[in-house]
Amino acid sequence: MITATTPPVSKSFLKDIDPLRRGLGLFQHMNDVCYFVKDQTGRFIMANEALVLLFGYSRESDVLGKTDYELVPRYLADNYFKDDQEVLFYGKEVVNKVELVTRNDLSVYWHTTTKVPLFSRDGAIIGLEGVTREFKPASSALGPYPELFKVIEFVESSYGKKVTVADMAEKAGLTIRTFERQFKRRYSISPIAYLKRVRINMACRKLAQGNQTIAEIAQECGFCDQSYLTKEFARMMRVTPQVYRDTHRV
Repeated sequence: MITATTPPVSKSFLKDIDPLRRGLGLFQHMNDVCYFVKDQTGRFIMANEALVLLFGYSRESDVLGKTDYELVPRYLADNYFKDDQEVLFYGKEVVNKVELVTRNDLSVYWHTTTKVPLFSRDGAIIGLEGVTREFKPASSALGPYPELFKVIEFVESSYGKKVTVADMAEKAGLTIRTFERQFKRRYSISPIAYLKRVRINMACRKLAQGNQTIAEIAQECGFCDQSYLTKEFARMMRVTPQVYRDTHRV
């Protein structure tokens, strides 16, 4: 964005660049990052190849002009729409929000999403642009907290068992208080919230791909019974496990 403090040499160069196409060109070559632009009504105006494929299409033109409600299940679209309104009407930025994304094969994954407002030359908000990518806490994104890698591995292999914050802190070699602080600082969610997300994610996959009863899935995913799974699933996914299975059954 060109401002009053932008150096003259930069102004003369930037004024002739289409800022949106500049961003799209860059993100077209990043297969693990989905880039998009929406107008004030929530319609997709631009989408890179990764996002187009995520929605199950082969051409950008298949996505443009559509809203999230035409591309993903309503319970997910409702969440995306709510965040969009914060950006479009209040100018708030959504930064590294961890949320669910449905892929073209109906599998569900956690993504980190960032959205920022787009302004016209007179300063009015005319849309938003954003990026979303798969949430991979065990990747190089561990940054200054490499000890958390052991915790992520532990949760992903033990989600079906009883797991406490104390267990996770022990794996990290930290006190509970220090562990919770570092985990929250790095991932913007608490260790228990992350554990629940892993369990719900695995439940989603089993509901869509297997023939087990919901009670069996509850036990395998670390929930004490079907009732508790249904409660937590509905709170996070906005639908019951049975409705999710009926919608996503492969």
